[in-house]
Amino acid sequence: MIFAVGWVACSSPTAESLYLRGRELREQDQPVEAMQAFIAATRVRSQEYTFRARSYSNMATMCRIAERHDLAYALYEQSLRQFALAHDTLAQAYALNNMAWEQAVQARKTEASLLIDSALSICPDTAVQHKVLESRAAACLYAAEYDSVIYYIRQSPTCSVYFDILLAQTYAFLEQNDSAVHYARLVCAQTTNPRYLDDALYVLAHCNAEAEADDIRALAETRTDVQRSLERNSPEWMQAVQLAEASLLPENAPMRPEILSVLIAAPILLAVALTLLFFWLRYRRLNTLENQCRLLRQCPDLREELQWNDYPQFSAICNERLGGIVLKLERRELSEREIRICVLVLIGLSYAHMAEVLYRAESGIGKDKYLIAKRLGVSVKDLQSTLLYIAHEPLHA
Repeated sequence: MIFAVGWVACSSPTAESLYLRGRELREQDQPVEAMQAFIAATRVRSQEYTFRARSYSNMATMCRIAERHDLAYALYEQSLRQFALAHDTLAQAYALNNMAWEQAVQARKTEASLLIDSALSICPDTAVQHKVLESRAAACLYAAEYDSVIYYIRQSPTCSVYFDILLAQTYAFLEQNDSAVHYARLVCAQTTNPRYLDDALYVLAHCNAEAEADDIRALAETRTDVQRSLERNSPEWMQAVQLAEASLLPENAPMRPEILSVLIAAPILLAVALTLLFFWLRYRRLNTLENQCRLLRQCPDLREELQWNDYPQFSAICNERLGGIVLKLERRELSEREIRICVLVLIGLSYAHMAEVLYRAESGIGKDKYLIAKRLGVSVKDLQSTLLYIAHEPLHA
């Protein structure tokens, strides 16, 4: 059984293998299967924090494409936590920047700026500094601060297609159509990405006032074709996004394996613990001094039970069942006859029962008890409680 459990654990897919499978499926245009692989990677029970984080990032990117920015933000936040566990500061900075971009496109400039500042404080890397300029520019664009968009783009030492898109949109809003058309054409010349082309063609169609009617019609048709090819418009893509959304809901999320194991094992362990406790209490109850005294009081033939006429046997039985009472009384230099009477007193026999065991008159027993009590330095009334106290003493004290 142990071998089988170990074999199952070793044969389980790793977060890395699931993440790579998800990337492969996404490149093969299978968004649902890719999302399922990424979700499975985030739930692998291991310390593969980096690949869990990358899986969350890919899930977030797919939601970003579908323009589900709140959902993308939540997934990037999950990736940030996993990158933090992996102690990857550069990846944390990129995750914070992605979160800032999601806030920027929702016109939450203040929140975006705070996230950008956090990214730079964690990792002031040159690549990070360049990347956050895109988020700052996007935040300003969606906040209608067009001069700031141009300012931040000019701060970048390199150009990018995304900067050209931002400039095309900025100049379009400023009604500087020539500049808007110029940058939109640059985008069309540099990329075949449907998402970038969609924005660029929109600017061209609305800003190129000097274009002929046929050219405008051609642009419109091209933009329609691009819209159809956008991944976010496919039912499979939307289904994948719904899977990502469901994975973040506590009531719909599958239970983590370690929690499930605890829930299964807890009742079993509790039952075992209660069973052991029951037998321990029963054993303790049956072996307490008071219980042994009670059993001996109820014994029909006490002389035979205690091997009364064989003192060595009598001593062994009494020591075992009554807390080593014979050894403890011998240390107090009591005689064998006195020890026998002490055992009967300790058990709690009545005068009549003691007379029956000792084959003596009840009147003589009282005198013996008095002499024993005197030797122990107590009253006859306290003799039994004193013997109980002696029996409870540690044997080697």
